[in-house]
Amino acid sequence: MSKRNYILLALYAILATLFFYVRGCDCEWLICRRFVAIPTLFATLATAINSKRGGWLIPLALLASAAGDWAGAMGEFIFQIAFFAVAHIFYIADFAPKCRFTRHRTLTLVLFSAIVLPFLGYVMLHIANNVELIAVGIYGLIIYSMGFTALIQNRRHSIFYAIAALLFIFSDSCIAYNKFVENIPNANTWIMTTYYTAQGIFCALHLMRESRK
Repeated sequence: MSKRNYILLALYAILATLFFYVRGCDCEWLICRRFVAIPTLFATLATAINSKRGGWLIPLALLASAAGDWAGAMGEFIFQIAFFAVAHIFYIADFAPKCRFTRHRTLTLVLFSAIVLPFLGYVMLHIANNVELIAVGIYGLIIYSMGFTALIQNRRHSIFYAIAALLFIFSDSCIAYNKFVENIPNANTWIMTTYYTAQGIFCALHLMRESRK
């Protein structure tokens, strides 16, 4: 990976770290209240630079994620889910062509499904609002599919795609559990640390691509 890409990743890490400082500030400026979207938007720009070598799907996924971050900061839960659903569809489109089934991957998927799907069902049992129930159900299946395709890819650094996908799912699981089931101590720290790490890994993997193939 080039020196430029290392610099881009370092800047992303700085912005992600800075979010936790800005979050703790008593600041009413618009940029402060919506800063949560800045690191992901920067990752969008960083990967867009590499689009000729790595394709546009991951930059588009990051852009949709940044829109989801912004919607979440505004308290628009349904729009937040919608934007992140679009992001995961872009991730799925990037991962799916590289998917290959093997015995080991099949066993991994069985374990993954045995954890994620019952958890989704458990959370949905606690959702009283029908609109939110439908939205969470659809979104849950989409992010499950993102994890599914990430886990069975046959490409360079496939283990890191899987780790990033699982971190993303863990982050969203914390959001859902904290919102609908029970408060999680230091929930925002767990949510944002795993989320920014996942997006940072996806960004790094895209920057390491040598071609669209």
